[in-house]
Amino acid sequence: MLTVFREHAGSWIIKIALFAIIVVFIFWGGYSYKSMRASRLVRVGDVYVTYADYNQAYDHLLNMYRRQFGNHLTQELLERLNIKQQALDLVIDRVLITQAARALGLNAGVEDVQGEILSFPVFHVDGRFDRQRYVAVLQQNRMTPQAFEQQLAQDLTMRRVESFVKGQAVVSDAEVAADVQYRFSRVQVAYAQIDPKNFQDKVTIDDAQMSAFFEKNADRYKEPEKRVVVYVPFVLDDFLGDVAINDDDIRTYYEDHHDQFHHEKQVKARHILFRLGAQASEDEVKKTEAAARSVLEKVRKGEDFAALAKAHSQDGSAQAGGDLGWFTKDQMVPAFADAAFAMKAGEVSDLVRTPFGWHIIKVEDVRPEETVPLDKAKPQIELNLKREKARDVAYHKAREFADAAYADGDVAKAAERMHRTVEAPEKAFGLTDILPKVGNAPEVMKALFALGEGEVSDVLEWANGFVVGQVKKIQAPEVPPLEKVKSRVQDDLKAERAREEAEKAAKALLEEVRRQGDLDKAAALAGVTVQTSGWFSRMEPDEKLRLWGDAAEAVFQLQKPGDMPEAPLSWQGAFIVCRLVGRQDPAPEVLEKEREDTRMRLTQMKQNQLWQAWIAKQRSLAKVEILQQL
Repeated sequence: MLTVFREHAGSWIIKIALFAIIVVFIFWGGYSYKSMRASRLVRVGDVYVTYADYNQAYDHLLNMYRRQFGNHLTQELLERLNIKQQALDLVIDRVLITQAARALGLNAGVEDVQGEILSFPVFHVDGRFDRQRYVAVLQQNRMTPQAFEQQLAQDLTMRRVESFVKGQAVVSDAEVAADVQYRFSRVQVAYAQIDPKNFQDKVTIDDAQMSAFFEKNADRYKEPEKRVVVYVPFVLDDFLGDVAINDDDIRTYYEDHHDQFHHEKQVKARHILFRLGAQASEDEVKKTEAAARSVLEKVRKGEDFAALAKAHSQDGSAQAGGDLGWFTKDQMVPAFADAAFAMKAGEVSDLVRTPFGWHIIKVEDVRPEETVPLDKAKPQIELNLKREKARDVAYHKAREFADAAYADGDVAKAAERMHRTVEAPEKAFGLTDILPKVGNAPEVMKALFALGEGEVSDVLEWANGFVVGQVKKIQAPEVPPLEKVKSRVQDDLKAERAREEAEKAAKALLEEVRRQGDLDKAAALAGVTVQTSGWFSRMEPDEKLRLWGDAAEAVFQLQKPGDMPEAPLSWQGAFIVCRLVGRQDPAPEVLEKEREDTRMRLTQMKQNQLWQAWIAKQRSLAKVEILQQL
C-alpha cells in the first residue's frame, strides 16, 4: 500500500487490494455496496468479525478482480474464485496477525507512522512535508488523518509480522545445487512406442459386449438438460438505418484511434529450425550447425523449402512446411527478426543463431509500414460508429420489449402486440447449442439456462445485439437408448479394448527385453521400431518424445545405461518401453550461472511456505468460530 500511495495519491485506494496476502481495509461509512450490518459473523478468540468487516473485504477483492479480468469476469469465474471464502479468510487472518503482532512486540508505534507519512512525496510541497497538503490529499480520498494514521499503523504492523516470519527462510548451498541438478540433468533414451490405434482393426466385439459396456458407462452417454425457448432478437444490423454519422464524427474517431490505422512493417516467412538446448555443449552446437548448413546448401541449390522444412525442421511449424505466417518485428526474438526484416521477398538467410537453435529463414512476402489515409479508412470507421449508435438504439428497443414481455408473462404475446418477430424453434436446445439469428452466444445460453420454466429473461447482450427470451419447457438430462448412440458405444468399446491389447503388448515387450537384455532384438521380434531420443532435461523435453510429468519422472529416476522403468510408460494415449542410453549432470558453469536466480526462487518459495504454514498454525491455535453462514 505504502509504495502505491507514494506514487498515486488519487488512485491508491483502488490498488490497495494487491498488497501481498493481506488486503488493506479502508473503513468509511457506506463504502461497501452491501448493507453494513453490524451483526457478528465470526469470533476469533475474543475478537468478533462483523458483516461490515467482511463486506469491505469482499468489496475490495471484487474490485481487484474486476480490474484484473475486465469483461472476462463472469459469474462462473467468480464462483470458481470462491471470492466469499477468500474475503472471510482475509478478515480472519487479519485478526490473527494483529493478535500475533502484540505477542511478538511488532506493533508499529507513533514514530513509525510519522516516519512513513513524512516519506510520502505526495504530501510534500517544495520538497518538505506540508500539513495542509496532507489533509487535502486525504480529503480527496474521503479519509480523515486519524483514520489514515490508524490504518497506516495496522499496515506497518502486518508488514512487520510478515517480514519477521518470512525472514526465517534460509536456503543452503546444498539445496541450490540439488535444485540445479534436478532441473538441468539430461538423459537420453532408446524407446519403442506401442500405439493402441494399431490394434483397432484386430479387436472384435459383439452386441452383448456393447450392451454390457453401455450399461456400465451409461453416464458417459447421458444427454444434457435441454430447453425449448422462444425469443426475440434485436440485431444491430437491423438498426443501422436508424442512425446517422457525420464527417466530424469520422474525423475525430480517426484522430483518436490513430494506432488502428498505422500498420508496422510485416514479413511473411518460413523457417527450418535445428533445435539446441540452453545448455548444449560446444560439440553439439558445431554438429547441429553442420547439419543445418547441409540443408541450407540444398535450399540454395533450389530444392523445395517447404519439403525440406517438413523433413528436417524441429519446430511446431514443420508440418506446415515451416510456415510462420505474417509477423511484426517485435513478435520474434531479436536475432531472428533482424535477419528476416533485412531481407526481400524470395531471399533465403544464412544460418541464424537464436536461443532456440539454428534457423534457415525464407522471406516470402513483405508488407511495408503504412498509415491508412482517412479516405480509405472512412467506410470502416463509419460502420463502427454506426454500430455503436445502433447498439444504443437496439438496447432501448429491447428494454421496452423486455418490460412488456415481463408484464405479459409471455414473450410471444408481447411480440405480437409490439409487432416484433418471435423465434420459436420446435427443437430443444442444449447449453452449448447455437440459437438461430443469435449465433454463438455462451452468455445468452447461460442466462436462459438459469431461468425456471415459464420465466422471461431480462435483456441479454451478445456480440451482434440483444435478445429477450422465455423458457417454455425444460427437458431433464437422460440416458438415450443404446440404438441412438450405438456407433459411439462401438467406437469407445473398441478403443478401450485396443488400449488393453496395446498395454498387454507393451508389458510383453518389456518382459522380453528383460529376458534378452536387448531392446532392439525384442522390438524386432514384436514388429515395432526402436527410436533414440535427443538429450533432454525436465525443463526441455525431447521434441519427438515430449515426456512430461510422471512419465518423465520415471525416466529421470533411472541411474545407469540399460536401466528401464518398472512398467511401460503411459503417455498421450500410447505405451512406451524405454531404456536409458545415458545421463549427463549439469556442467559446473551451469551451476554458477543459475546459482543466484535459483537461490532467490527457492527463498521466495520457502518464504511463502513459511508464511502459509504460520497462518495455518495461528488458525489452529486460535479458537475460530463461524457464527453465521454466508
